[in-house]
Amino acid sequence: MRGEVLGIDEAGTGSIVGDDGARYRFEPSAVRATSPLKVGQRVDFIATEDRQAQDIMALATPPIASATPRTSSSFGGFDLGRVIGRTFSTIRGNWMAFFAAAALFVGIPSALMAFGQADLTTSEASATAFLAMILGWALYLVGAYVVQGMVVKAAINSFNDKQTTFGEALSAGAKVFLPLLGLAIVAGVATGFGYILLIVPGIMLTVLWSVSAPAVVAEKRGVFEAMQRSRDLTRGYRWHIFGLLVIYLVLSMVVGMLVGGVNLAAGGTFGGGAPGTVVTMITNALTNTLTSVVASAGVAALYYELRAIKEGAGPEQLASVFD
Repeated sequence: MRGEVLGIDEAGTGSIVGDDGARYRFEPSAVRATSPLKVGQRVDFIATEDRQAQDIMALATPPIASATPRTSSSFGGFDLGRVIGRTFSTIRGNWMAFFAAAALFVGIPSALMAFGQADLTTSEASATAFLAMILGWALYLVGAYVVQGMVVKAAINSFNDKQTTFGEALSAGAKVFLPLLGLAIVAGVATGFGYILLIVPGIMLTVLWSVSAPAVVAEKRGVFEAMQRSRDLTRGYRWHIFGLLVIYLVLSMVVGMLVGGVNLAAGGTFGGGAPGTVVTMITNALTNTLTSVVASAGVAALYYELRAIKEGAGPEQLASVFD
């Protein structure tokens, strides 16, 4: 929820009037802002049932008259081209760290899975192949979320013209692995049911929670807080986000078809198999590495765009959470 600071005493205890008209008390420990709050300042916070404000973050925008999303500011309205451009510019600026991380944590597990799947299709399938597939899947599950945390960390720093070393990014990714994994389980189950039932609900939930992961990484929010934060940030721009996701999906399909064609030409198969097993391992690893980097950088760019146009948050404010 958002609101405005009404008053703060010498001890740092204060009150906020929410956009719902209710008043909320807060303690100094509930404030996440890097500088002291001021009377009249706009804030984002979590409201509890006993009218307490928690996880208070300062907003850079002045008070607004309504809850309608702001579509014009010094940053401008939502721009698909700007998000896509920022996605690939941050990849260019951090390509070595991004692809090294994705190759290590996503590419190698993908190759293990491909090896196991290929061997299981033969008449001489062994327990080793099954174990390789299970191990690859487990490592892929862990690595995908470490990579996501790393890329979001490095991307937000790059928006502030800061360089991020591989070690710094790895540390950031490891710290948020558990909440990211929890988020993936909760959101994945919910959206999965949505796609199974009617497809449309699944698409809606995917858009709704599209920037939950950056909220975990950049704002250090819990699973359900991050999902609510994503709902707030995406409100008013969900058709734009849907269009962006379609673009990335088509791009991913094109990459998959190109790599699959190379795989087939080199003696592999589109679905894996004994012929060209090594080629299949390499192409699967390459495909998943590329899509992991683009997807993670794209989500970070989308998160930045939404915070900039809705809250006036600059790159220095976003990157300050890592200082």
